[in-house]
Amino acid sequence: MSPKNWLTVAAIIGCGSTAAMADGSIEIDLGGNLFSGYEISSIGDYYAGEAHAGAKIISIDWSGLELVTFNNVGVPYYGSEALIGIEGEDEFGSDNTYWFFPLPDANYQGTPDNPIVQDDPMSMNVESFGLHLDPMGGIGALLTAAWNDGSGLDAGQWINGIVTIHYEKIPAPGALALLALAGVAGSRGRRRH
Repeated sequence: MSPKNWLTVAAIIGCGSTAAMADGSIEIDLGGNLFSGYEISSIGDYYAGEAHAGAKIISIDWSGLELVTFNNVGVPYYGSEALIGIEGEDEFGSDNTYWFFPLPDANYQGTPDNPIVQDDPMSMNVESFGLHLDPMGGIGALLTAAWNDGSGLDAGQWINGIVTIHYEKIPAPGALALLALAGVAGSRGRRRH
């Protein structure tokens, strides 16, 4: 086999067998986290690693949700008012946060005896929103409620639930170099014929 063909095969194997073209994920455990309607709470920062700094977030999944909401003023919070935020950056490095309602049809209160439960996993494509991992390869996770009852008290508590953030992995420099060399070798061979 010619050196050009070996180089092409090495590049294909290098990219096909590594995570260079696969998607990565970050998991956020909601369990035990309180949230309110009068402020935004951070539940933490989660990292894929600096090697994935700036990677584009492509989808968000959530499953196993269990939620209790509170009645502080005689009118309860509903599950449909609970919001989850993913804080990252846009493609230019400016702060960017994407908010979503994980239980949009739960127009009722969840109590300790009868919590709001999501049985089926849900997923949402967010590629078009331009959300990226930050320079450390991380995101922030935020909670709030869409309604403020004016009491200054918590709106509810997540008993269980996992949110998974899927991002496009950044190809390793070695894999990119092999692809570039394969392209050069392939184009040189075509010019000779």
